[in-house]
Amino acid sequence: GIWILSPNQSHLTFQTSKLDKAEDKTPRSRKSGSAKSVHPDPHTTCRENQYLINSRCCDKCQPGEKLVNDCTEFTSTECLPCKKGEFLDTWNIERHCHQHKYCDPNQGLQVQREGTSETDTTCTCDEGLHCTSDACESCIQHTLCPPGLGVKQVATGVSDTICHPCPAGFFSNVSSASEKCHPWTRCETKGLVELQAGTNKTDAVCGFQDRIRALVVIPITMVVLLAVLLVSAYIRKVTKKPENKVLQPKAVSQDPVEDLEVLPVPLHPIAPVQETLHGCQPVTQEDGKESRISVQERV
Repeated sequence: GIWILSPNQSHLTFQTSKLDKAEDKTPRSRKSGSAKSVHPDPHTTCRENQYLINSRCCDKCQPGEKLVNDCTEFTSTECLPCKKGEFLDTWNIERHCHQHKYCDPNQGLQVQREGTSETDTTCTCDEGLHCTSDACESCIQHTLCPPGLGVKQVATGVSDTICHPCPAGFFSNVSSASEKCHPWTRCETKGLVELQAGTNKTDAVCGFQDRIRALVVIPITMVVLLAVLLVSAYIRKVTKKPENKVLQPKAVSQDPVEDLEVLPVPLHPIAPVQETLHGCQPVTQEDGKESRISVQERV
């Protein structure tokens, strides 16, 4: 067609040529909505959610359905719904649906959301566990932050616990997958004094002023008492005499007469013993010795 200026030059008019009218009468390609088949022009691609086959653009199957037959010039794409326990979650040309995921309880898994024909089953881990991968096919226990470390990020069903050291002024005295570092107790806010400073594993110890003296005096007193007891026990052990070695004093005889030896009585008759005088005292001759007369007796 061409544009023509009117004689008064007030406006332009557009006239269509015979060639243009002839082109309008040529049949157009059948819309994909009726037969789902389109002859693509050279160097062109099919529309979204379509696929090219046998020089035709056929519609893909919608989510939840699988492909049975491709479209033709007179028929559209043939699709069938997925069976129970199967799904397809995208526009597709799949011949088979996918099986729903199985949440194995032996792996610590449980169903978070049941699957449909368009969505897969979603699994999650039991309490205290998290998935080992994005697919969540197995679970492991959450990491416990030991004393001195606090939880920076609590574990989820798909991520583990993140721990960090307790900074100055904070502590953690438990192994936990949820406890954060706690600040030390400020004794002055309670009208108390700090008896012992806190660490990254222990809280500050508070108490009264008198208790400070007690904490100093009591240990010293106990040490002194213990030393006294030990010294006393040692002295008692050294000075103690054995009972079996105690000497008994001999009985002093009041009679100055010498102890006489008791001789056994002989069985045979004893001959008469001669007696002599020695200093006006009788002297008995011992048996078995010869009788001798002193010089004085012989005189």
